[in-house]
Amino acid sequence: MERKNIITTPQLFSLLFLCNIIIGITYNLPMAKSTNMWDHILSAVLAFFVNIMFILPIYKLYKISPVMNIADHCLVSFPRIGKIFLIIYGLYYLFACCYVLSLFNIFVKDIVNPEISLFLLTLCVVLAASYAACKGIEGLARAGSVILFLICVAVLFNVFALLPQIDPLNFSPLLYNDFNNTFNGTIYLVSLLFFMPLAEVFIPFVKGDIKKALFITNVSVYLLFIFVVVITTGALGDYLKTQSFPIYTATSVAEIGVFRRLDAIYLGIFTSGLFLTVAMFLFAFFLVMKKLFGVRHSKGVIFCGDFTILIFSLVLPVCKEVAYFFYDINFVVAFTTITSFIIPVMVLLRHMVQIKSR
Repeated sequence: MERKNIITTPQLFSLLFLCNIIIGITYNLPMAKSTNMWDHILSAVLAFFVNIMFILPIYKLYKISPVMNIADHCLVSFPRIGKIFLIIYGLYYLFACCYVLSLFNIFVKDIVNPEISLFLLTLCVVLAASYAACKGIEGLARAGSVILFLICVAVLFNVFALLPQIDPLNFSPLLYNDFNNTFNGTIYLVSLLFFMPLAEVFIPFVKGDIKKALFITNVSVYLLFIFVVVITTGALGDYLKTQSFPIYTATSVAEIGVFRRLDAIYLGIFTSGLFLTVAMFLFAFFLVMKKLFGVRHSKGVIFCGDFTILIFSLVLPVCKEVAYFFYDINFVVAFTTITSFIIPVMVLLRHMVQIKSR
């Protein structure tokens, strides 16, 4: 539990913000069980306050001991069942890898249709991400800053390209039909808070104001989402309802000056960001497995984790029965809430009880 201040708070912001962007790129209305993207502006406001609630116990645990991550807290507060919590976290990090990578495969298979096989593409991503994760968080942080810069450039290009296409008639009144779109959108956005369990293992490596970094990340995530919804809805209107990946659709129709097919920028950034996102979750998985099994015995488990990610990422795009459960919004939001909020709250309450009993 020796603290290593090897990354800064801006680098932490870059990693968490990038993770959320890459996962958010896969945003689509069918998975949100919604028919109106415009109402999700209100969903973003509600999800913002939910995430603030998630941040509080994580920050409280950090203040108790800045050198301990969530795995350390679980083992110290619950010597017996703490290992079960670690297993839950390990499964969640593997789930996150499979979720992101399998959706990428669906996107590539249905939209891009490349000449290279999905197996080779997925294998390359998993091997490269696993290698990057073994190199440590410092290398991930440096790569994250570069990729985030590229994302900012791409966003600016897309904004300038889509602004002239915005039609005020595409903006319907909020809550025009009912509250269901907003409610389902809120649940969907909360289910995508994959970066919160990452923060629980990253913050002991960070030097600086953790509270400020987490708050700015939270604000930035939802401001960007609202901005994207406004631009894409204004430019494409009801056409978005028919698209599985509406953000990609917006980039594919964007043109500016001599630049054409800005979706190529989207694809490049998505792929590089995907690689780094998978590497972050693998890094978190490695840390938890080392706490659970020790450095020596964790190597076999880590190899099995890589193999599991590869298999599930290839099976889910073609096996609808498994994918239906895997992508179910209720399952995802429950899993995310357990790791982001419920377990940290249990650990925090246990710590308070131990302090009072002394």
